[in-house]
Amino acid sequence: MFDRTRWSAIGAAIAVTVAGGLALPSARATNTDGGGAGVVFVPIVPCRLFDTRPAPDNVGPRTSPLGATDIYTQQVTGTNGNCTIPAAATAVSLNVTTTNATAASYLTLWPAGASRPLASNLNWVPSSPPTPNKVDVKLSADGRVSLYNNAGNVDVLADVVGYYADHNHDDRYYTKTEVDGAVAAVDDRVITARSDTYPTTSLTVVGGTLQFLDGCLQADSLLDALVVPIIVPIGARLTSVDVDLLDSFTAIPWTVTLHRYTVTDTNSVGVPVATASGNGSGVKVIQAATLSPPDEVVDPGESFVIDFTTGFASANAFCGATVNYDLAG
Repeated sequence: MFDRTRWSAIGAAIAVTVAGGLALPSARATNTDGGGAGVVFVPIVPCRLFDTRPAPDNVGPRTSPLGATDIYTQQVTGTNGNCTIPAAATAVSLNVTTTNATAASYLTLWPAGASRPLASNLNWVPSSPPTPNKVDVKLSADGRVSLYNNAGNVDVLADVVGYYADHNHDDRYYTKTEVDGAVAAVDDRVITARSDTYPTTSLTVVGGTLQFLDGCLQADSLLDALVVPIIVPIGARLTSVDVDLLDSFTAIPWTVTLHRYTVTDTNSVGVPVATASGNGSGVKVIQAATLSPPDEVVDPGESFVIDFTTGFASANAFCGATVNYDLAG
């Protein structure tokens, strides 16, 4: 069954990976063999490859008409006549014209070195006006084509209007293996070391009067604790909370706790998930406290706060925090 969520995830994965210009295809182009290999046509400004007529019309090495049962082989790739065709060309598109015919005959073109096919590309009768026809012909491995005239004499000229080259069409699109890999990357992705900072200037405190002590936030005597809310995305794994605090000139112990609150139908229930504490130094200095909850993943309806429960209504103060988390797919 078509899984809309799965394919949406694929789109998200490609958007992250191909900001290099990769996009998922709307359709797959392959040849009739069922694989990705095929050919592409490359049109060019028409150029004359050869003309067997004498000067001033002559182009290329041959200066005489093709006689009865005559076979003429012409190099196509490289620089020949007025054309330069790349070595990658596997076939060529020609406008072939016969003129000055002395007998009813036909012309056959095929890859040089192969057996001449029982087929004709042009047909004419004596005294016919110049007879043109569009001919697509495969080239030999070394880039040549052969021409056969069945009867009488006839001059032949050929203009190249484009060439064909091998191409793997699938290289423009993601294969099934690549798409499956992209989905797995979405399912298993972990974006590590994501950090959000909470400076004292970003806090709004309700329910008490606060004061600043050397640029850090301190609760006054009317508050039992200083509580700092933090924001962590739903589905993220909270790895640690790094708190900076001012251990002031009075040796009063301090305790910092990370609480997880879950909203119920009637209230919000808080559970401590990590705690750090110190005895107080009696010297005014910035202390670092790291709170490391055990594999704490944020679920819908949950919130987290940093709770300073001891010593922050007298001498100690909050100087800021950095919240570290992983975004797991």
